[in-house]
Amino acid sequence: GGFILARTGAEAVPAIIFVALGAALAAGLLAPRLGRPRRASPLSATDIQHSAPKLLNAYFLYFTLGVGIITASHAFLYGFVSIYWKSIGISDTVVGLLWAWGVVAEVCMFVMFTRILGSVPIVRVMLIAGIGSIVRWIAFPLIWPLGLGVAGFFGVQTLHAVSVAMVLIGLQKMIGETVSEERTGAAQGIAYFFNGFFMAVVTLASGPLYDRFGVDGFLAMIPIALIGLALIALAARSTPQRAVGG
Repeated sequence: GGFILARTGAEAVPAIIFVALGAALAAGLLAPRLGRPRRASPLSATDIQHSAPKLLNAYFLYFTLGVGIITASHAFLYGFVSIYWKSIGISDTVVGLLWAWGVVAEVCMFVMFTRILGSVPIVRVMLIAGIGSIVRWIAFPLIWPLGLGVAGFFGVQTLHAVSVAMVLIGLQKMIGETVSEERTGAAQGIAYFFNGFFMAVVTLASGPLYDRFGVDGFLAMIPIALIGLALIALAARSTPQRAVGG
């Protein structure tokens, strides 16, 4: 994106968005189906609601709240790191490459997760992801003053594989392991509501933080990630013995 904008200007943004959404649509249509075929439940919606355990149990709530808050600790990154990079003289092209590198790291984790972390308990995966987030927020304000340069930013962006990809995989794995098929959609809806809500709140707070503290505003994301980690730890103490569904 940065490479294109550096050569075409802001007027290319609508075309970039259109092409990206078109590519996403095509990928969705062409993607192979994975997993066992889904079968319609013989129960009515009312029967499902009354026959299955409640979805809003302690484990599910602690886990999804923790995921939402760890995700929200990325709000300062998403909202202001490009502005910061440009303020220290990094070109639009390199800014675009830094974001692309994070995506590459994320995709690599998607590909390799089962091989390297497939046997790790999902709560432990989330704890690793939360710790990875904290490491990122500590590192970002230090890279430029320590003279690590653009290479240092590429190194920290590699942690996107931990703080983002592992969170996304962990959430879906938790839902798949503990939520009945009939309630999967509801579970995902609740989880992504928390993600969106907390991301919006922290994004609103990030503007004043950047205005006052600049890149040191990343340090304010550390306690947010710690809250998320604490909730994941509470989830670990509430792990269900069987799938939940209602």
